Amino acid sequence: MKNQPLVITRNVNFSSVSIRSFWDVIGDESYINDWPRDRRLPISNDTLVVVYTEKGNGIIELKNGEKIQIRGNCLIFLDPKTINCYWCDGFIWKLYWIEIFIEQKASMDIPKQTVIQIDNHRHFEIQFEELIDSLKKQKDTFKYYAAALFNKIFYEWLLTVSNEQRSKSYDKVKLVIEEMHHRLSENWHVKSMATFIGCSEQHLRKLFLNHTGRSPKEYYLQLKLDIALGVLKRGNKSVSQIAYDLGFSDAFHFSNVFKKRFGYSPSSVAPRTQAAQQLIAIETE
Repeated sequence: MKNQPLVITRNVNFSSVSIRSFWDVIGDESYINDWPRDRRLPISNDTLVVVYTEKGNGIIELKNGEKIQIRGNCLIFLDPKTINCYWCDGFIWKLYWIEIFIEQKASMDIPKQTVIQIDNHRHFEIQFEELIDSLKKQKDTFKYYAAALFNKIFYEWLLTVSNEQRSKSYDKVKLVIEEMHHRLSENWHVKSMATFIGCSEQHLRKLFLNHTGRSPKEYYLQLKLDIALGVLKRGNKSVSQIAYDLGFSDAFHFSNVFKKRFGYSPSSVAPRTQAAQQLIAIETE
């Protein structure tokens, strides 16, 4: 479990948004965190928590008892004073938990406590990899670049929320994708997916190709394999156990499709060192 802060000497800032704390989290079934247990700084006014989930499932519990489920490729904005705790709700929860300072004028139109589906997730994964790499470097130039990059990501999200009108067909695809995250341990067939949203298999395939570029079957398999890669990097489960947990018929079948997807076998994935498995946090004064 990642949980080791990387400390910087001052706020990483640019424009109206400043990064206050940044956690890169890979949690498994045992991951649960009371907010703000991992923090080094007291909760401050004019801050906002941004949670972006890349893979898996998690639950965020608010102080009023409300439980918010957030799945892969989803985003939520939260008032840090309302958060009670959060935990992994399944095999894995890969997420970025970011606390930011934000000017009042910039926060007015942000929809809080609303789970937002994010498209083009690979685009954001690449940017976050670059962001983390820059935050780790000591030179101010990299810090300023990281701040500018996060602002770009942040405002891309806001543009998605404010400008993009979802069609009914997209809403159906989104509903199926959300259910896929809930059914990772199953072998959910396309026929059942179509029944789930009340359309034909042919129509569902057309919707998925239009909105994701992949068939429902391809999307479901790729989702499972991406989850499997994250679990393998944690190093706490065997290939056979992962295959069983993700609904594959056996380890042999799982290994074949995994190698076809990534170009190497699951048994060749080296678990991260304990240091690398620790949570990366950016804390500022």
